[in-house]
Amino acid sequence: MLSICETQCITRPNASASTESVCKLLLSLLVFSGLIALAFLHVGAWMVLPFAGLELVLVVLAFVVVLRHSGDYEKITFVQDQVEIEQSVLGEIKHVRFLCYWTRITLREGENGKTSLWIGSHHQEVEFGRGTMDNAQREQVASHLKRILLKTK
Repeated sequence: MLSICETQCITRPNASASTESVCKLLLSLLVFSGLIALAFLHVGAWMVLPFAGLELVLVVLAFVVVLRHSGDYEKITFVQDQVEIEQSVLGEIKHVRFLCYWTRITLREGENGKTSLWIGSHHQEVEFGRGTMDNAQREQVASHLKRILLKTK
């Protein structure tokens, strides 16, 4: 999810599912997969049971990771002559500030075709929107930030 206004840009992971809805989904998967595994166990195919259990454990772990990172965010704020970047990962907040005059916005293309957006100044850079934006959104944010920086110089 990406939100851009004149002086602030916020990006967050897509966390549209609530904890309650995830629990309901996992419970229904447990019942459905358990019934299928028990049916196979009844006909003698007992090897299905451990794989069904392993599958459920992996699905639960995936949802746990997604729910833990649902509160993460990245924010760019223009305050007077400074660019403030705030990144929150698992509740740990990191602040970085750059002077607008010296701030560089760089889009780099990786080997896999995925771009990365870097904001920096004087040998210090911060990657923005690594797991929350696609290439088109990174280009949009980069051009928006460059326009704002040109106005401040």
